[in-house]
Amino acid sequence: MYLSKIHLNVANDKVRKCLHDCQNMHRSVQSVFHSSRKDSGVLYRLNEQNLDVYILSNIKPDEQEMPAGMSFCGTRDLTLMEQSFEIGQYYRFDLLAFPCKKQGKEGQKNSQRRFLRTSEERADWLKRKGQQYGFELLRIQEEQQVTIRGSHDAEHGGKMNGQAVQFQGVLQIRDEELFKNAWVNGISPGKSYGQGMLMLRKLD
Repeated sequence: MYLSKIHLNVANDKVRKCLHDCQNMHRSVQSVFHSSRKDSGVLYRLNEQNLDVYILSNIKPDEQEMPAGMSFCGTRDLTLMEQSFEIGQYYRFDLLAFPCKKQGKEGQKNSQRRFLRTSEERADWLKRKGQQYGFELLRIQEEQQVTIRGSHDAEHGGKMNGQAVQFQGVLQIRDEELFKNAWVNGISPGKSYGQGMLMLRKLD
């Protein structure tokens, strides 16, 4: 896996459109990989304070194809980190996620994802993800809620608005293969829109 960093120039009109529309941001990020998100394994996270985008992917981005207003800062090979995951290790984590549950709606065939409204529900959701993906939460806190805005075509309902929550805390690996799967593939819906990327810092 590779971790890349892109800096955004907010003076650029296309960048401003990306910051106000998650669909534009998704298309701009994906354009430097010449493949679908699934094939390139892209997860990304926007830091709105310093206007940096961190991208995790299974192939390197094409730095010659950076969209206007986006500057390529570099790529780091994370193979050694991926190989070092072991049971019992502690990590600080930072995660932007859409904690939800599926709920049926009268008159509709498919269920819809419903954002969990209380902090207790959201914490329980992340604990269940930990059980599913081989890690235990030792400390968890919500930093902020973020509104995700974008636009669909008219056929798919026009404007889109969603909520995401930034979690931070400390986790411990209980199953390295399950944990690696969570790190590589993300652990939340909304992966195309900057959610689900598990950002880690190892604790000694």
